Amino acid sequence: MSNKRKIAVIDDDEVFQLIIRKQIEMKNIDCEMMNFFNGQEASDFFKSLEPGSEKTPDLVMLDVNMPVKDGWGFLEDYAQVSSDVKGKVKLYMVTSSVIQSDIDRAESNADIVGFVSKPLTNDKLEEIFA
Repeated sequence: MSNKRKIAVIDDDEVFQLIIRKQIEMKNIDCEMMNFFNGQEASDFFKSLEPGSEKTPDLVMLDVNMPVKDGWGFLEDYAQVSSDVKGKVKLYMVTSSVIQSDIDRAESNADIVGFVSKPLTNDKLEEIFA
């Protein structure tokens, strides 16, 4: 059984995914990273999880604007995920969107613990992992 934290990054931007990986490595944060490049890939993964699964991520970083299924579409699917699975997950919306309606919508969603604007600073990353 692994004690390593698991992080899922749901973002179509490969550069952002690489930057997050490098920031985590530089901070010596011991974690396993899962990458999803659209909301549909992530929805399929979460729907497949059984309660108590060791594959359940501890932390999710979710982008808003993605092809196939955006962050809001993912959240609609995520609302149907078992509460046993969701109870383990801290979900952050990490996006370049500064549209107030996106911020308000994120803040009103009970599954989202925080809304973070890109670029993600090292201080904010530490705060998220605290």
